[in-house]
Amino acid sequence: MFDNYIIEIRPPSMGVTFQAGIVVRDGGSFKFFAASRAFDALEGQRFNNPKTAEQAALRCIAEMLARKAGARATAIAPAGQFVGPGEHDGEYDGKYDAEPPAA
Repeated sequence: MFDNYIIEIRPPSMGVTFQAGIVVRDGGSFKFFAASRAFDALEGQRFNNPKTAEQAALRCIAEMLARKAGARATAIAPAGQFVGPGEHDGEYDGKYDAEPPAA
């Protein structure tokens, strides 16, 4: 058995491989070192084996994608309303349109 493993994940819905990090054997467990900020939540965590680290990385990217999708959904509003952070009071002002809406 090896002492170090590279953790790469490929979420089924994306078709892209992410290098999540590496796990290094440390006593009876494996310690995770993140390869990018997307996996910082796993930094320093210990896993029983490399497979559980891979599963945690898949959950981490799925949660990140869900948060981004949720943020996009809250930015979409019914016609005539603005939803999102800023100084707006909820009224549509056309400020973010490339051209004014047709009358």
